[in-house]
Amino acid sequence: MGILALAADERVADVKFAEDELRVRLRDGRTISAPLVWYPRLLKATELQRSKWQIVGGGYGIHWDDVDEDLSTEGLLRGGPAPRHVRSIVISEVKAAQIEGSGDSQKGYLDYFTEAEEAAHKLQAVIEWINSETLGFSKKINRHSENLAKLKRKTSRAAEYRRVVLLTASDMNTLSKRINTVLPDFETAVEVLDQSFSFYVSFAKRESDRDVEQILSLRTTFCDMLDKVRPAKEGVMTFRESTLSLKEQKISEHLSHAAVILSQSLDGVLANMDHIELFALNINFQVDEKFKERINSED
Repeated sequence: MGILALAADERVADVKFAEDELRVRLRDGRTISAPLVWYPRLLKATELQRSKWQIVGGGYGIHWDDVDEDLSTEGLLRGGPAPRHVRSIVISEVKAAQIEGSGDSQKGYLDYFTEAEEAAHKLQAVIEWINSETLGFSKKINRHSENLAKLKRKTSRAAEYRRVVLLTASDMNTLSKRINTVLPDFETAVEVLDQSFSFYVSFAKRESDRDVEQILSLRTTFCDMLDKVRPAKEGVMTFRESTLSLKEQKISEHLSHAAVILSQSLDGVLANMDHIELFALNINFQVDEKFKERINSED
């Protein structure tokens, strides 16, 4: 490992905004710049709202409480827009106000626990599906790449070469369509989990044995989910790199287009995986702050 690798520190040092750009300075001196249009909540926010940012997740995340936005340095370094938020911030705030102002708050926050639990299980299933699909198609694309490399050297088999090119593009388009089919459900489940569990933690009571038991149960579920997210994320990132390498070879316009579309679909998957990881870091911090003594005694 080189000196530069040892010196890298991807924790956040500072955050600034230009007219249409977000700039994040890391502790190792690097600055990441990204267009604000990638982050609709920040784009629509006022200067005051943008200025109220805080560092979370051990230094690797940024949170804007006023607009309910979370970004990670890993996601910023990779580049790509934030996942589409399917639930409105305003709706969330109205729900919270309704629960606090009603006499049925007990039922309300238990409903959020149920929603969070269902969303967590749904996410595990989606992540397992993505991992399985990515592994299966990765093997296919790698075989196609090997065949293309062999056929390229044999001018007598030009027709076969074109056939493999078309087959590779077709497989990429098939996976893009499959991912885009499940991506809205993936994004919805991430958002539901984030909002519902955050609400539940806010309303749960330190002195309630049932609340502590349910918090511990959900924390275990999150740990299991993160155990699935991390290897799946690595697989998606590796597959994305191999997909883009085919584009860079400029084999055909059709194949390059298919590679771009697939990489964009994979970016959507990775953005949601980033959201899950950052959410888990934030929620663990919230739980430890509020229930530290109770959880330590239970553990």
